[in-house]
Amino acid sequence: MDTKKVTPHETDVLIIGSGGAGLRAALELHDQGYKVLVVGKCKKREAHTTVAQGGINAALGTMDPEDTWELHAADTIADGGLINDARAVELLCQNAPQAIQELADWGVPFARNPDGKITQRFFGAATYRRACFVGDITGKAILDALVDQVEQRKIPFLSEVYIFSLLDDYGVVNGALGVNLQTSEIHSFSAKAVLLATGGHSRLFRRSSSHTLENNGDGIALAHELGAACMDMEMFQFHPTGMISPEVAEGLLVTEATRGEGGILTNALGERFMERYAPEKKELAARDVVARANYLEIAAGRGTPHGGVYLDISHKPKAYILERLPTIYEQFQKYCGIDISQEKMEVAPTAHYSMGGLLVDHATGETGIAGLFAVGEVVAGVHGANRLGGNSLAEIMVFGRLVGKHLAESLVQKKLLPIIPQKQEQKLKVFEEFTAQTAGEDPLTLMRAVQELMWEKVGVVREGKKMEAALQELLELRKKKIAVADFSGNKDTLQIALNLRNMFPICEMIIRSALLRTESRAAHYRTDYPALDPKWCKNIICTPSDHSFVLSSSDVPTPSTGVQKLLKSKGQAAVHLLE
Repeated sequence: MDTKKVTPHETDVLIIGSGGAGLRAALELHDQGYKVLVVGKCKKREAHTTVAQGGINAALGTMDPEDTWELHAADTIADGGLINDARAVELLCQNAPQAIQELADWGVPFARNPDGKITQRFFGAATYRRACFVGDITGKAILDALVDQVEQRKIPFLSEVYIFSLLDDYGVVNGALGVNLQTSEIHSFSAKAVLLATGGHSRLFRRSSSHTLENNGDGIALAHELGAACMDMEMFQFHPTGMISPEVAEGLLVTEATRGEGGILTNALGERFMERYAPEKKELAARDVVARANYLEIAAGRGTPHGGVYLDISHKPKAYILERLPTIYEQFQKYCGIDISQEKMEVAPTAHYSMGGLLVDHATGETGIAGLFAVGEVVAGVHGANRLGGNSLAEIMVFGRLVGKHLAESLVQKKLLPIIPQKQEQKLKVFEEFTAQTAGEDPLTLMRAVQELMWEKVGVVREGKKMEAALQELLELRKKKIAVADFSGNKDTLQIALNLRNMFPICEMIIRSALLRTESRAAHYRTDYPALDPKWCKNIICTPSDHSFVLSSSDVPTPSTGVQKLLKSKGQAAVHLLE
């Protein structure tokens, strides 16, 4: 790898991440007259947005005229364990209908009723049918539409480039350094502002619904290194239904739409067990409730042969399944050789979504670091302690536009600051030394060890002593050297090594935050503290300090009067816990 030969790029805004949030921001900035460059770690149409299969929320009232944005907000905050940033939630819910109209105008083929209006389906914990959808490929349809719009505008786009360092000359983030994962070519980016849209960190866990080498917390690690604070890192969503067999398919998402369309969960004894855990909502209870119910059934010995539970949609007509769930039908045909219109599916919880992330002002994307902005799953606050199904796609569309709009306004008087050659050379030297390491562990073996300990000891159900043990194991693993150069025959070695470097600080933040929160709230469930504690209706903040971080707590923003009234009407049902 020749770090002396660097390909330079210059733009107004560098967007790191090629999923829906980054692309929507790019469109907004371009349409307001700014130069934008999008850099993606994966190929152009393969970002994690494609994994969001089941739908995108907006209170259109198509199926249920009683639905309103205030009720959408109340559902989101109730499902989020009451620690959401209410200001961000209300922005999301107010602007979601506009996002649906934009996507429809850009050609997303949403399912429609005979009268031509966009139809909507139920998702877990939603009061009304609110999820607009394209079969079970909603995320892919949205990403394709956004990429098409980017291509029409001829917005520059670099794929398979891994950003390994931000540049912060003059006390302002003014660029970044990256490496092409296929050619090892080094790229230097100069920009007036940098926007992180890098997604979450679900690959910290062994079983995950994300693509194999994605979602390792790259954006958080980049920003944290410069002093950006994080929030609610203990809050992580395990989707109730992922594939468990064969091994090559383990973790692949079985969309919530399967339950939204009438799928029933049963254990090995044939019991519809959700009647015990959530007698009113059953399979359409909040994701944290269903995931824990699945986990507890399996742990109690009532699991399937492969260690899961059954999900059954076979009572629906085959034509209906092929129309509404074509991807899931094909997925089980391909990997298991079964026809889900005739047979049950084996499923189990899978790591799916990061509620915790960078602490930002959602309307602006500001991280507290001059010149650095963030949007999408890389940030915290919108979803609180648990994400309402269908809200992730709405988030990337709404805040991608709003953050892009703010950036356009803030750049009017801003000049491009040149990169200081000596500082760039220093960062390149550190990178060169890292990639040249010959002694040490195989990065893949080390990464799998981290993923295993996070899954086993900081997963769906947590306990203090196990998490303390996990922290000690993690710190020992972090001391090990990574032999990057010795595994150059594996084309993924560099990416795995860079991922691993990012994973360590994020895993530590998750574990320490989870130990500090001595209660059970939504997705964070502790067997040693199984009750909800009102004094922990707070956010936990991780602030960098001398190569580590300091934990503190802060009060949760108050919802508007109308949303508060709706939350009070929900009472204790607003917080979804298994007692």
